[in-house]
Amino acid sequence: MRAFAFYNKLKTINTGYRTDWRQLRKMLAAGRLFNWCLPAIAVLLLPLIQSCNTTRFLDSEKNEKYLVKNVIVIEKNANGKVKNRSNLSNELTKLYKQRPNRKFFGVPRQYYYFTAQDTVGKSKFGKTFSRFQAKSLAEEPVLLDSAIAAETADAMTFYLQNRGYFFAETEHQISTNKKETKATVTYYVQPGKQFKIDKIQFVSRDTAIQRTLREISNESLLKPGNPIDVRLYDQEVARITRYLRNNGYAYFYPQYITNLEATDSSNVEHTVSLKLEVLTPTGKEKHQKYNFGNIYVYPDFDPASFTRSKPDTLIQGVFFATGGKPFSIKPRTLVNSIYFKTGQTFSQEKVDNSERQLGALGVFRPLIITYEEDTLNPGVLNFYVPLTPTKKWEIGADFDLNTTERKGIVGNRNLIGLTFSPSLRNRNFLKGAELLIGNVDFGIELAPFSGRQDIVNALDFRLQTDLYFPRFVDYFKLWKGLRKLHVVAPDFYESLRQKATSRLSLGYNSLILLNNYKLKFVNMSYGYEIPVSPNHRVFLNHFGVDLVIPEIEPNSRFDTLLNNIPSLRNSFSKQFITGLVLRDLNFIYTTAPRTTGSSWYFRSYFDVSGLEIMGANSLYNAIFNKSETFDFFNVEFSHYTKLELDGRHSWHFGPQRSLVARLNTGIAMPYYRSEEVPYVKQFYVGGPYSIRGWYARELGPGLYVDPITQDARNRPLFYQSGNFKLEFNLEYRFFMMRPLGLFNLYGALFLDGGNVWTLKEDDARPGAHLAWNRRVDDSGIITQDLFLKEMALASGFGTRWDFTYFILRLDLGTPVRNNFPDPSRNQRYWTDFSKWQLRDIRYQLALGYPF
Repeated sequence: MRAFAFYNKLKTINTGYRTDWRQLRKMLAAGRLFNWCLPAIAVLLLPLIQSCNTTRFLDSEKNEKYLVKNVIVIEKNANGKVKNRSNLSNELTKLYKQRPNRKFFGVPRQYYYFTAQDTVGKSKFGKTFSRFQAKSLAEEPVLLDSAIAAETADAMTFYLQNRGYFFAETEHQISTNKKETKATVTYYVQPGKQFKIDKIQFVSRDTAIQRTLREISNESLLKPGNPIDVRLYDQEVARITRYLRNNGYAYFYPQYITNLEATDSSNVEHTVSLKLEVLTPTGKEKHQKYNFGNIYVYPDFDPASFTRSKPDTLIQGVFFATGGKPFSIKPRTLVNSIYFKTGQTFSQEKVDNSERQLGALGVFRPLIITYEEDTLNPGVLNFYVPLTPTKKWEIGADFDLNTTERKGIVGNRNLIGLTFSPSLRNRNFLKGAELLIGNVDFGIELAPFSGRQDIVNALDFRLQTDLYFPRFVDYFKLWKGLRKLHVVAPDFYESLRQKATSRLSLGYNSLILLNNYKLKFVNMSYGYEIPVSPNHRVFLNHFGVDLVIPEIEPNSRFDTLLNNIPSLRNSFSKQFITGLVLRDLNFIYTTAPRTTGSSWYFRSYFDVSGLEIMGANSLYNAIFNKSETFDFFNVEFSHYTKLELDGRHSWHFGPQRSLVARLNTGIAMPYYRSEEVPYVKQFYVGGPYSIRGWYARELGPGLYVDPITQDARNRPLFYQSGNFKLEFNLEYRFFMMRPLGLFNLYGALFLDGGNVWTLKEDDARPGAHLAWNRRVDDSGIITQDLFLKEMALASGFGTRWDFTYFILRLDLGTPVRNNFPDPSRNQRYWTDFSKWQLRDIRYQLALGYPF
């Protein structure tokens, strides 16, 4: 009856074969359309669902069944619940030896496998579509194998025993549907009590090794109270091996450390005493300890010759075999890149760091440092460093289609840019392995979906030169002085000296926003990149200056904006951003994925300008009793500080599904004699890398709504920014298909939220500042609110086209909650979906993942 009523209703709203979509939308908002559509949709989809029934492909004589589900049930111990039950269950799921077929929008992928093979009587187009199904959607059917299920149960038991659950048991049970065509395997896991360490004993026949083991026992990972876990054992073996190889034992390997010998402890129940033994080499009473011997460097090594020429030059204790050729790279650079010296105790870490540093010079092919025992001097190793030079000059050119990220007033990453970029590289510029990179970018920015007749939005010219030094260059001996004053630890200073690389940069950028303004940038900086550890990197700019010169087109729309908004005019004036001792600091820390599939990413960025100028200016005024303000050829010095924090956490549910959460916040404040933070240093939200329900710089600040943002054709002129930012993002990513085997297509569901605020009231933008309470005017309209209530929300769906070398992303976002209360809807922030239209969708095109 409902389906018939739905048909009659359609007839009443369809006149002249034209549908009244407004009435349909009202029906949808009221919920009535869904009630009418549901029976009709069921009738239409029933034949499709029946045709996708894959059980008809099973061989009943062989008793074939599809594996549709694996379930793990962790049963309670006799003494209570199992600790970390969810983590343990997640780890056991990785041991499945058979996994059910995935589905594509509810259709089992084995259906496409069978239908793709059936090409009899199909047209050419039908066969082509079948090949598309086979490559993009099909999966070979997973049929239940009881033997594999038993193997999985045994693997779970073995895994648990290695984790200290010595009495673990795993049973499996197979259940089927009534037709016995689909099977579910349930694994009942009884882990029992996890055994822990009562005490640990390290022994060895080698007295020197025995003494060393006692000295480093406090750092052992096998501490009393820790669980008996094979992973901890492996980490302990790696720790002992690493320590011994860094202290002279060049030929010590993990195989010399025996497996744990465990005995029941009589002190506490479910605890054991462990004994770990370090064996001696076969036929020997002890391990040989070595020192570094002669070091031979071959700066022009030919790997095809397989011969080592005789050394002919000795520099700072290092032998060079030049073959009579002049040095193409300064020998001092090579010597400084070798962190071990003749006579020192062997250290594998020093060898690895030397290998890494020589490779990081960028002028040699990948190398391996080898060593041999000196036949005349027992306990001495001679080292051979083969260096094969690469090409010195490299010329290249790139043509890019990308989303733009301008530094100007409207740094809108939602516009499309075409860029031609010739480049020149010199890998040994000053004969000290310095890398010189010169780039020239010619760009044009397009706004194809802006609704304007002229789609060319901006022109961009950029000239950038970077000179990389493969060593730590401590100008003014600042860090050395800090070490002597004990401000910097000696180990950190040594890490700087060995690992840090220096960079000198000089750039010029000219950006023309047609019919609005021209923006010129000149910048120079000097700093370091410090790889503190594989997961921890620091980028430090000691010295940096940025000169920003805007030129406004008279009587343009942007000129009108500046005249109407004093804060924007002040932030968009000529600026000289300086840092003579400290310019900015960027700290990045990541964690390796855990066994649960989760990982962390954290970044902090600190930026300061004018600190030294303020000190000099204040000192000058104090000495000469004046109140002058320094400038640079009538250009004001910028005085501000900026801090930004970005944290991300990802959960991986297998190789093709993940959930990523992000929290980003920051604050920028002027100080001394600056009234505003330069516009290019302020925060904004919106766009494909932020809150995707709004375009870049469309949202905020606070509950302010700029009339210019109500017309999408004004998108290139969106300018909203603030001094405080709070934003969060949540995105669920999943694999969809691999079309024609060309690329992986992923889908994503996302929820974004946040806003920006000013730190003080702005008369030109009411409600823009960061507030802690609500303020209502005489007519009952909210003019300011608690800043958390002014956070906007957006949601949507997106696709990621993974071509391996790059990822193309298209996100469709729509506002869910506005940053302002709607007076016509009783001061509600939530979006009125009864008036929702397709034009409310923001199409966000970008490269790479949003975070």
